[in-house]
Amino acid sequence: MFSVGDEGKLQSLAMEHAFHRFSLAEIQVATQNFDDDLIVGKGGFGKVYKGRINDNRDTTERIVAIKRLDSFSNQGAAEFKTEIEMLSELRHRHLVSLLGYCSDNNEMILVYEYMPNETIEHHLHKADTPLTWMQRLKISIGAAEGLDYLHTGVGTQLGVIHRDVKSSNILLDEYWTAKIADFGLSKIIDQQTSGVSTRLKGTFGYLDPEYYMTGRLTRKSDVYSFGVVLFELLSGRRAVDRLFVDEGLNLAAWARKCIKERRIDWVVSSHIATQISPRCLKEFVQIAGRCVKSSRKERPTMAEVVAALQLSMALQEQSDRPAQAESSTGFTYKMQNLLFGSRHNSGEPDTLPSTHNGHMEHSFKMFSYRDIERATRNFGSHMLLGHGHYGEVFRGWLDKKTYSPSMSDSGLIIAVKRLFTYKFNPHMVKEIQQKMKSLEEFSDPNVVKILGYCAEEDSVLIIYEFMHQGTLNDYLFSVERRTERHLFISRVKISIGVARGLVFLQTQPKLVDCSLQMHNILLDEEFNAKLSDFDVAMLVASSDAPLYLQPNSSYDLKVKNGVFDFGVLLMELLSGNPVASESDLTATRHRLPGEHGFVSLPSIYGALDCRIKLNFLQTKPAVQLALLSQKCAVDKSYLRPTLESVLEELEEIYVIMLNIGNSGN
Repeated sequence: MFSVGDEGKLQSLAMEHAFHRFSLAEIQVATQNFDDDLIVGKGGFGKVYKGRINDNRDTTERIVAIKRLDSFSNQGAAEFKTEIEMLSELRHRHLVSLLGYCSDNNEMILVYEYMPNETIEHHLHKADTPLTWMQRLKISIGAAEGLDYLHTGVGTQLGVIHRDVKSSNILLDEYWTAKIADFGLSKIIDQQTSGVSTRLKGTFGYLDPEYYMTGRLTRKSDVYSFGVVLFELLSGRRAVDRLFVDEGLNLAAWARKCIKERRIDWVVSSHIATQISPRCLKEFVQIAGRCVKSSRKERPTMAEVVAALQLSMALQEQSDRPAQAESSTGFTYKMQNLLFGSRHNSGEPDTLPSTHNGHMEHSFKMFSYRDIERATRNFGSHMLLGHGHYGEVFRGWLDKKTYSPSMSDSGLIIAVKRLFTYKFNPHMVKEIQQKMKSLEEFSDPNVVKILGYCAEEDSVLIIYEFMHQGTLNDYLFSVERRTERHLFISRVKISIGVARGLVFLQTQPKLVDCSLQMHNILLDEEFNAKLSDFDVAMLVASSDAPLYLQPNSSYDLKVKNGVFDFGVLLMELLSGNPVASESDLTATRHRLPGEHGFVSLPSIYGALDCRIKLNFLQTKPAVQLALLSQKCAVDKSYLRPTLESVLEELEEIYVIMLNIGNSGN
C-alpha cells in the first residue's frame, strides 16, 4: 500500500513537525484493541475511536480521537497521505490538530485532538441538545476563520482548498470552538491561480454546481459549501432533504427560493427564531445567500464572509444589550399566532395569566371542596366525563370572573380530576401545596392548563381548563365519531401541538421515564392539542397505583426520545387507524407513500383516513406528512430526525396549507 519512499516521507514530516508515529501496539492499547464500545463515529472511511495515549513529555494520559480507515475505504492511501501532509503544514485554532499516525501492517490510522462536543451535524440533526443562536453565530465565525486561513494564510505563495466543507467536518471542542477537520480531499494551489482542474470530489448537497459542471475547483467552491453550512445552522435542516423535492432535494436551492420570495422566516429554525434580532438575521441571510450563488463570480471571499458574520454578531449583541424580548418578530411567535391566536383569554380573570420565558404562568387558586362539589353538581354521574389514568374526571361550571361555582350551567366550563389516593391524611395537605407550587412553573400552551386545586375531605382535586373536543383517542377511533368529516389541516395542527408539547416536556427533569398515550392528548375547540397527566405524575407517589388503567390504543409516546413513536402517531393521524402492534405498523407503513424511498402521489388517497377529503393542491402537503412519518419511524435510530426538526417540518407544512387557502377542506 505504501512505498518505501512514501513511508520515509511521512516519518520525515513527523520529525519535522513534532507529531508522533505510533506503533500498532500503542494504538491497540489506546483503543482496548479497537473495542466497539469506544466508537464515537462511523463513515464510509471507517471508524473513529475515543482513545487514551500517554503523552511522551510526561506520564499523563491524553484523550484522543483515533480514525482507523478501512482498507477498502473510499478514503484510500493517497488521501491518507494527503491528510498527514496537509495537517503537518497547517496550524490554526480553528483547524483540528493532528497528533500522529500509524501505518504498521498497512494500517491507515490518524490520531487527532479529541473534540468532546462532536460535530455541527450531530447537534443540528441527531442530538437532543439544540444549539442557541449565539452558539451558532460563534461556530460559523470560527469555521469561517479556519477556511479563510486555509485559502490565504498557509504561506505567501500557497493556499488550500478543502473540497469537502460540510457540517459533519466541523467539530466542536470543550469550549464549543469550531474546528475544521478531514483534509483528505484538500488541494494545494498557488495563490495566483484561480483554480485547478481535478476529478470531482465532495458531498452531494454541498457541492459547488459550477465545479460539478466544469470540473474546475476554486476557493469559491469552498465558499459555496460553507454557505450551505450557514443555511444548515440557520434552518436546522439537512443539506439534502426530501422536503426540497422541487429544488432537487437541495437546501441551497430552497433557501435561494425563499429569499427571492421574501419568505425568510421559512428558513429560520423555530428553536432559535425568537432569539434572532431582525438586523442580525438580515445580515446573516444576505451573506449566506451570496455564498450559494450559482455563479462563482457573485460569491464573496472567505475574508468577506468572516467580516459579514462578525457584523452579524455585533448587531445581535447590540440588540441583546437592552434585554428586550425579540420574540414578537420571530417565526415561532408568528406560527403560534397562526396556530393558536392570542394567548389572552378575555373570559378569564385578568390577574391569572402572565408570561415568563415564552411560557404561560399563573398562581393556582385553592378551591374549597364544597365549591367544587357544587360546581360539579355533587360529582353527579351526568357530569362524569370519564375515567383517566389517575382518577375520575368531571365537568363543572365556574363564574368567569370570580371562579365561584356557577349553578346555571353557564360561565367557565372546567374539568375536575378527582385523584385516587390511598394514603391521604391531614399531613398530606402541606406536601400537596408544596408540589402544586412547583407545578406553577410547569406551564406551556400545549400542556392542559391547571386553574387550581383542592386538598381536603380526604380528596385531592385538580381543576383544569375544559377541552371541548375530548381525547385524540376518541377523536380518531371512537365509533360515535366515525361519521364525522375531518379537515386535513386539523390533523396537521394536532400533530404540531403534540410535537410542541413533547419538546417542552423534554426540558422537565422529573419526567425521565414518562410516556404518553392517545387518551392523554386532549383537543380544544380549535383542535389545538394539549398533553395531560404529566403534572399529576409529579404529584402521585409511584406506589399509589391508579385504579383505572386504559388499554393501549397505540404505541406510547416516550417523552425523552419519542421520535419513533411520534412517527407512529403521524401514521395514525394520516390513516385514521390505530397502530397497536408490529403488524399494524408494517401494514400502515406499506400503505403510506415513502416506504423504501418510493413516492406515488395517487397512493396518498388510498392511504388516508376516509373521513378526509383532499383537493389536488393539498396532495403535496399530505405526501410530505407521510414522508415525515416514515422518516421518524425508520428502524435505525441514528437515521431519525430530532423532535425539534420534525416540529419545524410540520410548521412548514402548515404554512404551505395556509397559503393554499385550505380550499374546500
